[in-house]
Amino acid sequence: MKILHIDSSPYVGTSVSRELSAFIVAELLELNPNATVHYRDLGVTPPPHLSAEAMTMFHDTQETAITPELQQEIDGIYQSIEEVMASDVIVIGAPMYNHSISSNLKAWIDQISQKGITFTYTSEGVKGLISDKKVYIASSRGGVYSSAAGQSHDFQETYLVSILALMGMNDVEVITAEGVGMASIGRELALAKARQSLRGAMSGK
Repeated sequence: MKILHIDSSPYVGTSVSRELSAFIVAELLELNPNATVHYRDLGVTPPPHLSAEAMTMFHDTQETAITPELQQEIDGIYQSIEEVMASDVIVIGAPMYNHSISSNLKAWIDQISQKGITFTYTSEGVKGLISDKKVYIASSRGGVYSSAAGQSHDFQETYLVSILALMGMNDVEVITAEGVGMASIGRELALAKARQSLRGAMSGK
């Protein structure tokens, strides 16, 4: 088994999503001792946002002059896609920022979401080209967004599930630590509930 482990929080020592994603990977390794892990830290080393030149090259038919800067960007995009394609399981640490995801994680998603490579358009609609991947999302949120009142403000988990499905990754397990900023729940209780949820998911319960 090949595990792709991605973190996206810029907080290294205090991040809940990092702690939760590391816990998910540890549980996977306990179940699969021979698994290998490839780690990408988007929080510390964020990928560049797509340039107009890169988008033109990937999405338009017109020719684009390849400068050294553009070639470096293109190489980074293909590397990100290859890492996803080569993995069996993907673990994504994804904190909620302002009702959505971090710009670092969004930049990575924009890199790997490429027409003709990870998804395509057919007469029946969009078809994802990445299959046979299990994805775990280690989600952290300061408030509670699973409630009826909070769901209308959730553009984090809903977006991630949607964009992954666009590329064909439909086997997605969202493990949520929410309420970490609330006195009534807090970090430790939120993480404890998330760990319990993960173990239930992995045991099939």
